[in-house]
Amino acid sequence: MYKEILIRQQKIVDYTNRARYYKLPELPKRQAELICGNKAVIVCDNLLQAYVFERNLWRKKAESDLGEVLKVSADSDSIAIETSVGTERITASEDNAAGELYFIRDIHYRNAGNATYRSSYFNEGPIADFTYVSYKWISRKMNQGAYPFDKEWSDYLGTAANNRIFFTCSGHLYFGEAYWETDYDRISETERKDTELAHVFRLRTPVDGPLDLRYFWFFGKGGEEHAGVLSDVMWNLDKSSVHTPQTDMIDFVEKFISIWPRSELKGVEQGDHYAAHYFSEFFGQFKDGYRPPDQFGCSWLEYDLLKANEFFRRWKETGKAEFRERTIKLLNFYLYNHYAGKSKLTYPFHTGDFMKDIMPFCEKTGWGAPFEAEALDSLALPEMIYDAMTLYLQDETLFQTKYPFDILEDVLKLQQPDGHFRRLYHSDLTPKEKAGWISQYSETQTWIPALIKLYQATGDERLRTAYLKTAERCLLDIEELGMFSMGGCETDYPDFWDVDGYRTMLWAFLDLYEQEKDSKWLDAAEKVQLFGNIMQMGYNVPNVPGSFYDQISWKSRGMIATSYYTWPDYARTQCTATGNQSVAWVAYLLMRLYRATGKAIYMERGIAAFRQVMLHRDEKSLEGNPHKDQILYSIYENNPQMDDESGLYKHSYPENSYSLFIDLYLYLGEIIREFGGVYVDTKKHHAFGLDCVKVLDADWDKGEITVQNELDRDHKTTLFVNGKESSEIAFSAKEIKKIQVR
Repeated sequence: MYKEILIRQQKIVDYTNRARYYKLPELPKRQAELICGNKAVIVCDNLLQAYVFERNLWRKKAESDLGEVLKVSADSDSIAIETSVGTERITASEDNAAGELYFIRDIHYRNAGNATYRSSYFNEGPIADFTYVSYKWISRKMNQGAYPFDKEWSDYLGTAANNRIFFTCSGHLYFGEAYWETDYDRISETERKDTELAHVFRLRTPVDGPLDLRYFWFFGKGGEEHAGVLSDVMWNLDKSSVHTPQTDMIDFVEKFISIWPRSELKGVEQGDHYAAHYFSEFFGQFKDGYRPPDQFGCSWLEYDLLKANEFFRRWKETGKAEFRERTIKLLNFYLYNHYAGKSKLTYPFHTGDFMKDIMPFCEKTGWGAPFEAEALDSLALPEMIYDAMTLYLQDETLFQTKYPFDILEDVLKLQQPDGHFRRLYHSDLTPKEKAGWISQYSETQTWIPALIKLYQATGDERLRTAYLKTAERCLLDIEELGMFSMGGCETDYPDFWDVDGYRTMLWAFLDLYEQEKDSKWLDAAEKVQLFGNIMQMGYNVPNVPGSFYDQISWKSRGMIATSYYTWPDYARTQCTATGNQSVAWVAYLLMRLYRATGKAIYMERGIAAFRQVMLHRDEKSLEGNPHKDQILYSIYENNPQMDDESGLYKHSYPENSYSLFIDLYLYLGEIIREFGGVYVDTKKHHAFGLDCVKVLDADWDKGEITVQNELDRDHKTTLFVNGKESSEIAFSAKEIKKIQVR
């Protein structure tokens, strides 16, 4: 042990000595330079180097080997380099919206071959503060390098990434690089020599003959959230189209609601809760398909209370008593049964024998599950309370009691002295430790929207004090822990993160802003979205030949990865990236963020998000599947670790298990009702096609936009102008129309 300590100490000393050569009072002798403020790109012999001027020193952030350099010339705007293999031109550019100045490397290969591109990076210390380097690999306060887990025994984990951008920050200085074209199948790999990291972009398949490629260098001052700024820059640079769903949003919502009756279960009475899954070809156990009689443990009860809200909306719309009765039935079962101990809080999970015994399902003890059947869970429970309160604020007569007053005292008992809520609680409302979880506070933020709703229903000032205290704690967590402060569903470790942590934190700050009208909460929401951008980094995952993605020539523009680990997983497929139903909720939150800020990029990202997750959600994606009639829509990302082992993701086909776990797609209906199928803001000169409609042109002087139906069939949708519904638009297949929007 003592010897190991000495070796580590020597490495730190060696790094410190080397680092002196990376920090200079003046830039080194050079053949050419391109200096913009505190950023410089220079040519030194055969090296292209990037420097940032910070704390009175020029600090080297990266360098790239140019090979044999034959000629270098420069002017005030560019550097031109001729090498033995081709030419390169370097220019500076700026994204005004993102406030980012960056450098463009245009490289021409006379004979491309593999066209390998390699850069080395230099941090302010031997360990990076934060690194984003792959489709599914993010690290914080870790030594950088090749993917740290050897998974050669598993054929579903990749050893190289398919993303377009690399990012690292250290000492509050960052460096990032990315490539532009998505027509070529590229992968990225990392190489490490001691504490220095090299990143390599290359073509998966060599190209014969000449080739032009474009890369970007980003560097400057900023924290880990600055990766989100670079993502915005890449978003603005990428003009490729987002996915067009094969069914319009309203039609899709109607279709998946139509299959609810197939999954009705009986607790106290028939139809008071719903099955979450339909199993088929599950490890050979259910070749003919199987729907268990009690699937409480498969989903958050919140999903069924979303159904209750939808039934209530339909009752108000149609007046049909059946819809109101279904609303009450769901509320009664979930709010007034299976209490936790002596409280009036109900367990958000209830696992029957089937879920306990099936192998290898995530409720199995010790499997590292996100939830436990006999524990109160701070992701699921507050979501359930929030949905119940949404109904209570509209119609108290739906409830057997004055429900918010029933649970108020119990909810307040759950808050910890520092403002946190624990992730798990025992039935006596005391905190419950989860073995292996380094952070026991994951999803603290999910309580904020629930507390706000309870405050609106009761007027009890203790609730307002509680949600503001939790909000301040969340702000501090973000400052201390960055993106890993948000937690997630399966990813409750500080080096893991997933989409539920992102969307619940964004949701919390947006609700706070709307409730308190304090701009600091909107600023916090935008900071959360910078972290969220990392999940939408402009991946370029290659389509597996013969897969459904390949058949429809799918591109991953706007794709949101569902979770991040410390190894790259599923790099050969697109399944987890498009599957998580939570992304439909994310899309709605992005629309709300657009409405609050007026920044077009949030609307654009929201549209891309919900279109991507509709990819595997209609009849065409399941053509030829023997279980199509039993369940129309595939979940395609349910339990990734389980499904990988069973081969679900191997060929980009949903092979062996399906789910009714899709009720968050109700947010698609919310999007259409609040923003329309075509959204126009004549003051900001914004025009967006949401519901399978493309905006081709906008003439704001004439007050006219040109739009096209993107479907090969007739299509109706709504036009919203300046936040209000204007009219209905009816299209024939692929029809183009000019619409007045004054």
